[in-house]
Amino acid sequence: MEIDGVEVVEQSEDYGYSWSWDDPRGFQSEILWQREVGHLSLGTRQLPGGWIHNRLDPNAWGSARTIYEARQVVENYVTQAAAKPG
Repeated sequence: MEIDGVEVVEQSEDYGYSWSWDDPRGFQSEILWQREVGHLSLGTRQLPGGWIHNRLDPNAWGSARTIYEARQVVENYVTQAAAKPG
């Protein structure tokens, strides 16, 4: 799927879903959704380094009980990340 000009790859995982993209700020990003608990975590890396993951703040981004809520969080996050400084 494409969000504000950023190509985001959605993939089904054993634990839920993942979304990954090349962040406009110069690194790779992914959001992981753990279906059982509704947690979302953000991972970033700058090659050749490994991934660093942190749970997204549920107060800022919300939690996700369904795939639709998780996609909304991903869309909101990528929209903010892709925004041009101004």
